[in-house]
Amino acid sequence: MSAPTEPRPDPFRHTCLVPYVEAATAPPAIAEKINVLPFRRNIFLLLAHSPGLFPHMMGLIGGCFNKDVRKIPLLDWQLIVLRTATTLGAKYEYDVNLPVAEIFNLGEEKIAAIGCTALSVRQGEGPWTARQRVILRVVDEQLATYTNTPGTIKDAVEILGHAELVEVLIILGTYSTLARIINGLRIDDDQPVRPEGLEDMLKASVTE
Repeated sequence: MSAPTEPRPDPFRHTCLVPYVEAATAPPAIAEKINVLPFRRNIFLLLAHSPGLFPHMMGLIGGCFNKDVRKIPLLDWQLIVLRTATTLGAKYEYDVNLPVAEIFNLGEEKIAAIGCTALSVRQGEGPWTARQRVILRVVDEQLATYTNTPGTIKDAVEILGHAELVEVLIILGTYSTLARIINGLRIDDDQPVRPEGLEDMLKASVTE
């Protein structure tokens, strides 16, 4: 599936350094995961190059959409994703997740502030609640140093507890991995990023 040969030009591929997997020629179990949405998402067509790991990655991503699987609130999930995407310069990841944050009311002020400095977060600036601020501290430290200070973990445990803190780190790791795939392979923007019916689909499939 990951062979470097490309049978025909792909009209959706202009910047990506590897070809996209085609659902029509993928094994049925992989095609099912690629087609989980009623519109094309290039990230699925990249992840499908790893047929063994792709379904598990989709399970992690899908779990974030489901309140019965995800422990932290929906907007905490989106805060982690948008901060990670912004910090790592993963425009694709930001663009495909922004509609979720907008539809479920993260708020214009917080969306506009998502690129604020880590220093401003630590100094208590910006529109963040105490809970959001400690999540941002965890995310910022991890992205900068791949670890956290004992003080940040102590503060996070006091607000989030052990289970939610670990989930924050799992979600951060998942979306950091996606961001690195997106950036490293130069994924193409989806066309369109916001297909018709996206808002209704998100309202029906994402649970708070």
